[in-house]
Amino acid sequence: MEKNLAQFSETYSQGLWIASFIFLAVALLRLFSVLKTKSSRHWIHPAKTGWFVIAIKLLFFVGLLAFLADIPIWFFTVAQFRPIAPKLPYWFFIFVMVYITVQEMILSLTASQALVDGFVKRMVFFLISVFCSFSFILAAFIVPTTYTYPAKEECVMLNLPVKGTWLAMHAGKEKWVNYHSNYAPQRFAIDMVKLNENGQFFNNNGEDSSDFISFGDSVFAPCQAVVIKMVDGFPTQKIYAGEDSINPAGNYISLKLSDNQFLFLAHLKANSFAVKMGDTLRSGQFIAFSGNSGNSSFPHLHMHLQNKSTINDTLSTGLPFRFNSIERKRIFSWEKLENTWLIRNDQFRN
Repeated sequence: MEKNLAQFSETYSQGLWIASFIFLAVALLRLFSVLKTKSSRHWIHPAKTGWFVIAIKLLFFVGLLAFLADIPIWFFTVAQFRPIAPKLPYWFFIFVMVYITVQEMILSLTASQALVDGFVKRMVFFLISVFCSFSFILAAFIVPTTYTYPAKEECVMLNLPVKGTWLAMHAGKEKWVNYHSNYAPQRFAIDMVKLNENGQFFNNNGEDSSDFISFGDSVFAPCQAVVIKMVDGFPTQKIYAGEDSINPAGNYISLKLSDNQFLFLAHLKANSFAVKMGDTLRSGQFIAFSGNSGNSSFPHLHMHLQNKSTINDTLSTGLPFRFNSIERKRIFSWEKLENTWLIRNDQFRN
């Protein structure tokens, strides 16, 4: 059983290597089998294969095309394990998935004589095509909604509450990239961790809070606001053993932006507050240190905005917010953006 994040990372690495080589071996055996019988195989054509075979082949092709569109969404954005998985096996696994998909797309435009002549083979391939195609096509429906967010006019504009390079572990408006969306008050919440120069969010084995780059890092006011509540005194939790369902936010601060806009910064380090109740904060003013208090698996900063002042008020509604100006890396490259928002696995900095 894994005891720390380094062991989790090693497990993911082993799993990805094993899965990659199994899938690659199957794909190469499949290609070898096709090449071995290429004399009895031909491009799909009504005169040679019939319309039914053409129909199921094209259905399978469309399903594969949908899967190709799914790959960047599922493996770059949706995947919760991406920050923990080592880069080399992770990228190799994605390469294998793309290779298999492209290979099968090409092969789906051909048909063997055995498929044309065999009724049972046609029925089996028909069922496989229907199952795979509709599964991948349904999965592809999340593509347009994953990268959508409420318009600027509906959002509160903020500055980043942190400095340095950070990663959004949960963010966005959809449930598959942000589990907070299941809870109305925190629908647009963000959980963020700080990264080191190697792009990792922990050092050593990741078995103590002090191993995490976020732990003890400075948290700043993201806008002008009034401090209306501060909760302090909760201890630092153990890694992956910090369950506190009674005080899930741990040490937190509540900031009033307006009569129906309240910002919460949670899981802060005990006895680190540099502000007091009633203070009017300016944007960028130091508040406290990021910690690992409350219902927290490891050090991170939780941030959300809602329309009522009580953090556990189930009748409150989460409000969307955007950032005035940040640099963001989504999948491949950094870009300077204004009036933007985050989704899971985005890297960002001032």
